[in-house]
Amino acid sequence: MGDYIASIDIGTSKICTIISEIDKFGKIQILGIGRTYCEGIRKGVVVDIESTSRAICESVEQAENMADVEIDQVFVNIPGGYASVINNKGIIAVSNENREIGTEDIKRVLNSATIISISPDRQIIDIVPEQYIVDGYDEIKDPTGMFGVRLEADVDIITASLTTIQNLVKSINKAGLEVLGIIMEPLATAQSVLTKDEMELGVLLIDIGAGTTDFSVFKDGRLMHSGLIPVAGNHITNDISIGFKLTSNDSEDLKKKFGLAYTGLAKSENTFQISPIGINDKVNISETQLAEIIEARVCEILEIINKELINVGLKKEILTGIVVTGGGVSYLRGIKEIIKLLFGLPMRIGQPNGLGVKDPTFSASVGMINYSLKRKFNYYIEYNNVEKKKTRSKSKNKESNKVITFVKKLWNDYF
Repeated sequence: MGDYIASIDIGTSKICTIISEIDKFGKIQILGIGRTYCEGIRKGVVVDIESTSRAICESVEQAENMADVEIDQVFVNIPGGYASVINNKGIIAVSNENREIGTEDIKRVLNSATIISISPDRQIIDIVPEQYIVDGYDEIKDPTGMFGVRLEADVDIITASLTTIQNLVKSINKAGLEVLGIIMEPLATAQSVLTKDEMELGVLLIDIGAGTTDFSVFKDGRLMHSGLIPVAGNHITNDISIGFKLTSNDSEDLKKKFGLAYTGLAKSENTFQISPIGINDKVNISETQLAEIIEARVCEILEIINKELINVGLKKEILTGIVVTGGGVSYLRGIKEIIKLLFGLPMRIGQPNGLGVKDPTFSASVGMINYSLKRKFNYYIEYNNVEKKKTRSKSKNKESNKVITFVKKLWNDYF
């Protein structure tokens, strides 16, 4: 067996866990998948640690049982709207006598880039090197082995609310797990649903979940802008409940079975029966009536995104189009048509690629695995002031976990 790496996507309505194996050829194979409902998250933030911890345990145990291994370290995501990006530069003199740049030099230059003033209520969670510069020569992706006197690094420093981080980490610790790294969700999702050309030429990524909508613009291979809207799939379900006087469960079923995001595709002659609360007899409604409710909320989400992109001057940078993912509306018929109508840009549904999982619900969790393997160092940061993790009870004996440690070793003396 190879080394194992696991990710947990903590969303408003569900928690997804993926356990993967890195084989002797360096290839990734997904071994186990877990997905459970969670009531301890509101709009991407932990509001009930106990409830969230229980849901994490259930999701992880599902994945462990499928994979027949145990894990004790995981990567976890944080919504893009709750993280901030700071651009900075680090500069050092190469330490080796022969002037060959090594791992220690790269660690030192990244470390020097983190010497910035940030608010006491925020913490650095990631450092993304955009380019290295060796003696004035720029656009270098990996300077390891090159010769030079001065090494510079242009980096994006990712920070997040300390309170948000601590509640997230504590929930995972209570589930008997250690947080190996916290990854900004758009950076992770991009690794599973976007192509290299899209990220270089300019693309808008919209991740619509249950409680929040993340949207991000990528250009020249880097994250240019990220935002969060507290409106998503659950709001559509709630609108249907109010409009037709249905329970939440019935509204969700109605949305998934018959929902259309664009009224232009709906046919009034297509009808189906519903059972409104307080009415004994069933009632007929048309496909058009349902589509009108869904389209109104979808348009609200898209118009907010469109307005912000115009305000920050980035709409003109979206040359390749729009990619929509997440479990909120990506499955709805008509979503492509309404987005093309409002934005005037090509659009496609983003599904995880390369690891055999096609469900957009797993875009972030698959992306975290891709992201963690792409990065050779600079994302393992110790989290202080969290409760010592408990040991989870196991249903059976399994192989001991061998989660990759080569990158963590590089990070031990980083901060």
